[in-house]
Amino acid sequence: MSFLHHMDRLPSLVEFTESVLHPSRLLMNVTRMTDLAPQYETTANHSSIPIVFFAGVAMALVAIGGALTWHYRTREPEVPTSDALTMELCRAHCLPIYHRGLIVRLATAAELPHTAEMFLSASHFDNAVAKAKQVVRLRRHHQSWLGEIRRTLFDS
Repeated sequence: MSFLHHMDRLPSLVEFTESVLHPSRLLMNVTRMTDLAPQYETTANHSSIPIVFFAGVAMALVAIGGALTWHYRTREPEVPTSDALTMELCRAHCLPIYHRGLIVRLATAAELPHTAEMFLSASHFDNAVAKAKQVVRLRRHHQSWLGEIRRTLFDS
């Protein structure tokens, strides 16, 4: 009841909208630096140090990643072989370490008494590879390596 009693004192919606939208009654949400008290007028210095720092860190991470990639792609892992003659022949023909490992693996699979027999002639090499393929399954890149090894050893 008390609400209905004060109903005549409430402004209508039209009067309320006009009072809010009247130009002299608009509130400005803009604060200028000159409107502030002196203790609040100091501004923050926008420094480019964070940008330079993050750019430097990013460049360092890229450089480290590149160095690690280069190291792991160009390193020569140990090929477990006790045959010094085979290793010397591989070095003499400048075969990469991955090719050396493939030759040793194929010679073992072909049950050759000496891995160096694969270097004697193209027919020895082909026979050893054919025999090893019956025992060992070679991947696609190993097939291309075999072609490279054969060309390096016998087409010079």
